[in-house]
Amino acid sequence: MQVTDKITHAIIINQIALNNNEAIKHTQYYKRNLKAKLNTLLQELYFCEKDYDAFFNSEENSTCDVYDVYERYTKAIASIPIYECENIILIIESYKKDPKSIEGICKKILK
Repeated sequence: MQVTDKITHAIIINQIALNNNEAIKHTQYYKRNLKAKLNTLLQELYFCEKDYDAFFNSEENSTCDVYDVYERYTKAIASIPIYECENIILIIESYKKDPKSIEGICKKILK
Protein backbone atom coordinates (compact mmCIF):
# COMPACT_ATOMS: atom_id res chain seq x y z
CA MET A 1 0.00 0.00 0.00
CA GLN A 2 1.34 3.41 -0.94
CA VAL A 3 1.85 6.16 1.65
CA THR A 4 -0.97 8.28 0.21
CA ASP A 5 -3.34 5.30 0.48
CA LYS A 6 -2.31 4.76 4.09
CA ILE A 7 -2.96 8.42 4.90
CA THR A 8 -6.34 8.30 3.16
CA HIS A 9 -7.31 5.16 5.06
CA ALA A 10 -6.20 6.68 8.37
CA ILE A 11 -8.20 9.87 7.77
CA ILE A 12 -11.38 7.97 6.94
CA ILE A 13 -10.94 5.50 9.81
CA ASN A 14 -10.33 8.32 12.29
CA GLN A 15 -13.58 9.96 11.23
CA ILE A 16 -15.52 6.71 11.60
CA ALA A 17 -13.93 6.20 15.02
CA LEU A 18 -14.91 9.74 16.01
CA ASN A 19 -18.52 9.23 14.94
CA ASN A 20 -18.87 5.85 16.66
CA ASN A 21 -17.15 6.92 19.87
CA GLU A 22 -19.14 10.14 19.98
CA ALA A 23 -22.29 8.00 19.95
CA ILE A 24 -21.15 6.28 23.16
CA LYS A 25 -21.52 9.61 24.94
CA HIS A 26 -25.28 9.19 24.57
CA THR A 27 -25.47 5.79 26.26
CA GLN A 28 -25.74 4.62 29.85
CA TYR A 29 -22.11 3.44 29.73
CA TYR A 30 -20.68 6.95 29.44
CA LYS A 31 -19.51 7.33 33.03
CA ARG A 32 -16.51 6.99 35.34
CA ASN A 33 -13.39 5.44 33.80
CA LEU A 34 -14.87 5.00 30.31
CA LYS A 35 -15.97 8.64 30.28
CA ALA A 36 -12.48 9.86 31.17
CA LYS A 37 -10.77 7.66 28.57
CA LEU A 38 -13.35 8.42 25.93
CA ASN A 39 -13.00 12.16 26.44
CA THR A 40 -9.24 11.90 25.93
CA LEU A 41 -9.72 9.82 22.79
CA LEU A 42 -12.37 12.16 21.41
CA GLN A 43 -10.10 15.18 21.86
CA GLU A 44 -7.47 13.48 19.68
CA LEU A 45 -10.08 12.48 17.10
CA TYR A 46 -11.54 16.02 17.02
CA PHE A 47 -8.02 17.22 16.22
CA CYS A 48 -7.86 14.77 13.29
CA GLU A 49 -11.27 15.84 12.01
CA LYS A 50 -9.76 18.85 10.23
CA ASP A 51 -7.92 16.42 7.94
CA TYR A 52 -11.19 14.69 7.10
CA ASP A 53 -12.90 18.04 6.48
CA ALA A 54 -10.11 19.11 4.11
CA PHE A 55 -10.29 15.77 2.35
CA PHE A 56 -14.08 15.99 2.16
CA ASN A 57 -14.01 19.56 0.79
CA SER A 58 -11.64 18.60 -2.02
CA GLU A 59 -13.19 15.23 -2.93
CA GLU A 60 -16.74 15.24 -1.55
CA ASN A 61 -18.28 12.41 -3.59
CA SER A 62 -15.38 9.99 -3.38
CA THR A 63 -14.91 10.78 0.32
CA CYS A 64 -18.54 9.89 1.01
CA ASP A 65 -18.26 6.72 -1.05
CA VAL A 66 -15.09 5.57 0.73
CA TYR A 67 -16.54 6.48 4.13
CA ASP A 68 -19.68 4.46 3.40
CA VAL A 69 -17.67 1.42 2.32
CA TYR A 70 -15.49 1.59 5.43
CA GLU A 71 -18.50 2.02 7.70
CA ARG A 72 -20.31 -0.96 6.14
CA TYR A 73 -17.10 -3.00 6.33
CA THR A 74 -16.45 -2.25 10.00
CA LYS A 75 -20.06 -2.96 10.96
CA ALA A 76 -19.99 -6.25 9.04
CA ILE A 77 -16.71 -7.37 10.62
CA ALA A 78 -17.85 -6.27 14.08
CA SER A 79 -21.01 -8.36 13.73
CA ILE A 80 -18.98 -11.57 13.49
CA PRO A 81 -17.87 -13.27 16.71
CA ILE A 82 -14.10 -13.03 17.08
CA TYR A 83 -13.73 -16.81 17.17
CA GLU A 84 -15.18 -16.98 13.64
CA CYS A 85 -12.75 -14.44 12.16
CA GLU A 86 -10.35 -17.15 11.03
CA ASN A 87 -13.02 -18.12 8.49
CA ILE A 88 -13.29 -14.51 7.32
CA ILE A 89 -9.52 -14.39 6.84
CA LEU A 90 -9.79 -17.53 4.73
CA ILE A 91 -12.49 -15.90 2.59
CA ILE A 92 -10.39 -12.75 2.16
CA GLU A 93 -7.31 -14.76 1.18
CA SER A 94 -9.42 -16.71 -1.32
CA TYR A 95 -10.82 -13.47 -2.70
CA LYS A 96 -7.33 -12.03 -3.21
CA LYS A 97 -6.34 -15.17 -5.11
CA ASP A 98 -9.48 -15.40 -7.29
CA PRO A 99 -11.91 -12.46 -6.91
CA LYS A 100 -14.29 -13.50 -9.69
CA SER A 101 -14.84 -16.98 -8.27
CA ILE A 102 -15.49 -15.71 -4.76
CA GLU A 103 -17.84 -12.99 -6.07
CA GLY A 104 -19.73 -15.66 -8.04
CA ILE A 105 -20.03 -17.89 -4.99
CA CYS A 106 -21.26 -14.94 -2.90
CA LYS A 107 -23.88 -13.95 -5.48
CA LYS A 108 -25.08 -17.54 -5.69
CA ILE A 109 -25.37 -17.83 -1.90
CA LEU A 110 -27.15 -14.49 -1.55
CA LYS A 111 -29.84 -15.30 -4.17
